[in-house]
Amino acid sequence: MFLGVIKFSAAGSQKNNNADSNTQSEKAIQSEESVKTELVWKKFLELLSDSLKAGEINTWFSVIVPKSFKDNVLTISVPSEDYYSLIESRYNKIISSITESLLGPDGKLKYEISQYGLFGENESENQTVKINNSAEDRSLFDSINVNSDKQISDPYNNFSSNLNQKHLFENFIKGESNELAVAAAYAISNNPGKTYNPFFVYGGVGLGKTHLIQAIGNEILNKNPEMKVYYTTAPDFTTQFTNNIAQNRIDFSSNRNGTKKLDSFYKSLDVLILDDVQYLSGKEKTQDFMYQIFNTLYNDKKHIIFSSDKPINQIKGVEERLMSRFQWGITTDIQVPNWEMRVAIIQKKLTEAGIEAPEEVIHFIASNVKDSIRTIEGCIVGIIADSVLRYNGEINLEIAENVIGRVVGTVRRAKNISIENIIYTVANYYKLSENQILSRKRTKEIAFARQVAMHLAKELTPLTLESIGLNFGGKDHATVLYANNIISNLIKKDKDVLNQILEIKDHLKNL
Repeated sequence: MFLGVIKFSAAGSQKNNNADSNTQSEKAIQSEESVKTELVWKKFLELLSDSLKAGEINTWFSVIVPKSFKDNVLTISVPSEDYYSLIESRYNKIISSITESLLGPDGKLKYEISQYGLFGENESENQTVKINNSAEDRSLFDSINVNSDKQISDPYNNFSSNLNQKHLFENFIKGESNELAVAAAYAISNNPGKTYNPFFVYGGVGLGKTHLIQAIGNEILNKNPEMKVYYTTAPDFTTQFTNNIAQNRIDFSSNRNGTKKLDSFYKSLDVLILDDVQYLSGKEKTQDFMYQIFNTLYNDKKHIIFSSDKPINQIKGVEERLMSRFQWGITTDIQVPNWEMRVAIIQKKLTEAGIEAPEEVIHFIASNVKDSIRTIEGCIVGIIADSVLRYNGEINLEIAENVIGRVVGTVRRAKNISIENIIYTVANYYKLSENQILSRKRTKEIAFARQVAMHLAKELTPLTLESIGLNFGGKDHATVLYANNIISNLIKKDKDVLNQILEIKDHLKNL
C-alpha cells in the first residue's frame, strides 16, 4: 500500500532525555530493527532495478534514507515535500506494486519529510539532511548491484552499451524451452555480423528474452571490447527519434542536433539490440527510420538483434518491408519453462542469494508458479523477506504458500509424495525389495510391481516421463509411457488391480 501520509520531522522535535538510561536489551532491539530496516529497503531497491534504469534509481532513490520498519510499515526519509510529490507522481504504481509484493497486502510505505520545502518558511527551524555525504548514508546503496552502465540518457556523449552486466550466459538457465534460442545466441556471440543475422527471438513476458539478448551483447564485448554494442528498447528508440525531430525544429544549426545525428549514431554501431519491437506498431515514421538503419547495418555486416512478446506474423501495424527484414535471419522462441527447469531456476536463485530451502518448498514453488521466470523471482524475494523479517530466517511450506498466494492467487498444496516413497510403498505392498523393482529383472511379479510404481509416479508427481525413467534405473520415457498405459487399461478392466492401486495410494497418504 502506498501512503500519501507525510510525517514532518523538525530539528526542534523533542529528544529522549533518558537515552543514557536505555538498557542493553533495548539497544539490541534497536540494532536488530535497524538491520531489518536496511534489509527491507535493500530488497525494495533490488526489485525496483527490475523496472527502472540505473540512472533513474541513482537520480531519484539514492537520496532516500530508510528510517524504520515496524508493524509491517516501512518508513523512509526524503529531502523535501517537493521531492515527495515528484516521487509520488512519477513512480506511484511501481512503488505500490513492489510494496505489496514485498510486504504483502497489509504492508505500508510511509514518507518522512526532512524539511518543509526548499524555500519554505522557518527554514532555520527545520532539520537539514546531509545526503550522500557520509559513508553511513551511502553504504546501503553501494551494496546494491545496480549497474551504472545501464544509462541511456545520451547515446552520443560518453558512449555506454546500456547493457546490464548481470545478464550473462553463465547465469542464464538453459533447458528444453529455450534450447534453440540459446544455441543461436552462443553462435552469434562467437561470430557477430556473420551468423544468424538478424536474430529475432520471441516469447511471453518474463521468460528471459531480455536476459538472453543482453547476454549476447555482454559476451561480444567480452571477446571484442573494441566493438560498439548498444542495447535499447523500442519505446526508448521511439522517444529518441521524436525528441530529435522536435530538437531539429528548434535548433537550425547545421546538423548539430536532429535525426541526422541520431541516424549517424545508430549506423556507426557494430551490434544493435532492440528489445520489445512490438511497440513499433503504428509508428510509421519511427519504422521508416529503423528501416533505413537496418539496411545500412545489414549491408555493412553489423549484427541486429530483435525481441518481441509475440511471433513476427502476429505483430500488427508494422510495415511489410520491415517485417520481411525481421525474417531474413533466424527466428526462435522461448517457451514457458517445464517443471524441471523451474526447479533448476529456483535452486539457482536461492543459491545466488545464499539461502537454503527444503526440497518440498522448491517443488511447491515450481508447481504453483508457471507463467514466467520474473514471477518466480518475485516469489523468491518475497519468501526470503518473510523468512528473515517474520520467521527468524526459517523457510517452510507455510511461508511459501502465503507468499505465492499473494502473488499468483490460488495455490495448490504440494503433494508430499516422492518417487522414493512410491517405490518404497509399492515394494512393501507386493513384498518385494526396492532393489528388485529398480533392477532389470523381468519376472511377472517384479515387472508388474515396477509398472505400478511407474504409473503412480506419473500420476502423483509433476515429473516428466524422462525424469521418472531416470529414477527407475535409467529407463527411457517410452518404457514409462508403456507401463502407465498398461496399468491404466488394467484399472478399467480389472477390479482387483483397481483396488490394489487404491490401497497403495492410501498407504502413501499415511506416510
